[in-house]
Amino acid sequence: MRIGIRVDANEIIATGHVMRCLAVAEELKKLGVPPVFISADTFPEFLIRKKGYDFISLQSDWSCLEAELEKLKDVVAQQEVGMLFVDSYYVTKLYFEKLHAWTKVVYIDDLNKDIYDVEAVVCYANYHKKMLFKEGYSAKVRLLLGTDYTPLRTVFSGIPPKRIRAEIRNLIVLSGGTDPYDFLWNFSERVSESNLFETLETINVICGRYYSKYRELKDRFAGNSKIHFYQAVEDIEKYMFSADVAITAAGVTSYELCAAGVPSIVYIVADNQKKNAESFQEDGLMECAGDLRFDPVLDHLLELLNNKFQDWEYRKKMSRMMQSKVDGKGAARIAKELSRMLERGN
Repeated sequence: MRIGIRVDANEIIATGHVMRCLAVAEELKKLGVPPVFISADTFPEFLIRKKGYDFISLQSDWSCLEAELEKLKDVVAQQEVGMLFVDSYYVTKLYFEKLHAWTKVVYIDDLNKDIYDVEAVVCYANYHKKMLFKEGYSAKVRLLLGTDYTPLRTVFSGIPPKRIRAEIRNLIVLSGGTDPYDFLWNFSERVSESNLFETLETINVICGRYYSKYRELKDRFAGNSKIHFYQAVEDIEKYMFSADVAITAAGVTSYELCAAGVPSIVYIVADNQKKNAESFQEDGLMECAGDLRFDPVLDHLLELLNNKFQDWEYRKKMSRMMQSKVDGKGAARIAKELSRMLERGN
């Protein structure tokens, strides 16, 4: 029997869901259980096949999962899927009830909208204690909760304590897969005109796979030797490890930065990132500059960089706390649980 991974990526969803699923897939492969990826369409096919995994497109609507059930049922039977690992915000109770009649189901859930008919739930969110997983699910459902289950690639596992320099020289700036609010462009404009720019040596701006203005942005700053632009990089950890400070949307990348111990400022671009950003700030792990949709995030960012983040001791403390929270071994822990449930039953 195989493990299927049901996940989507496109201009709306971006790549965070696929990336965390690929991290789990990497660990499953080590255990001798290479999964098959299943998506609504072909948007994530290149990324998944490039990593060497089987891929099936349902040719369905990623925003209406119930409508794909009959096609998915056929795939489960044809591929001998003994367990389906589902990562989507568009699930429903009916969707899982139908799926569970055909195979075991595990859901990666950071919203806790409902109680579903599944074998197990994964919620690695830092704010999981504020949700009612333990109260809602029966003792028969395996709950994998907390940052011990953060699904990161192996390269983020067991990283030694980061050396924090007294002065901020290198920045890394990230936006996720799409950057719908032109944050990268606007930040690049503002920081290049600021007094802070004179003290910096390098600003590495990492554009997502679906960012449409990459070429325009590179051309706009072609004569500037301090700002460097990259798109859909394979070795993003290289830029993280060399950074003194990171600026990122509050998605999966924020957990990678925790494992790497890079003092960070997060901002919000979607509703599902709000709790993440707030909990990181409450716990002293990161600073939140606000919500791009409503707040003057650029003003807050520059204020933090010019003031609070100039405090060397503050950044050292933040880095230590980040690395103590996320050890980068979550994907391996999830994979072991999935393999165990597949082989022995829940």
